Amino acid sequence: MKILVSLFAFAMTLTLASASLAEEAHGGGGHGGGHGGLTEKMNSLFPQPKADPAKNEVPAKPELVSPAYYTSIKADKTTLTWKSVTGADEYHVQVATDPNFKWLVANEYAVKGTTFEATGLEAGKHYFWRVAAVKSTNWSTFRKSFFAMSMFETPAAK
Repeated sequence: MKILVSLFAFAMTLTLASASLAEEAHGGGGHGGGHGGLTEKMNSLFPQPKADPAKNEVPAKPELVSPAYYTSIKADKTTLTWKSVTGADEYHVQVATDPNFKWLVANEYAVKGTTFEATGLEAGKHYFWRVAAVKSTNWSTFRKSFFAMSMFETPAAK
């Protein structure tokens, strides 16, 4: 008798399971009564973030004003100046002693204006400087414009 009851229970379980699997295979499943019902409910609970195309806009390349290319600076400091860029709210400024910007003298990421004071310049060296316009909302993806680059020199002391 125990074997007969066990076989009957097994047959009922198998029948119910196969009916449930067949219903899910045809888009049912009892979750929302239609195709994608559960997906729609879950998406309404956890909406996907919308892409903001304005965040991906890259500001234009800045136009450098002074010091002009290959100008001689007679002091141990100079003011770097560039024109304002539409859409940028800060600038990334770098000053280096090599054109590849490996040996940085200054590396400022959030310059708010259109000038930067480069100090501690040594006599008899060439300095390279560059500026990139940045939208502060782009820092999460580190989107900035291309660098505008120039150079100046400090003549040797006599």
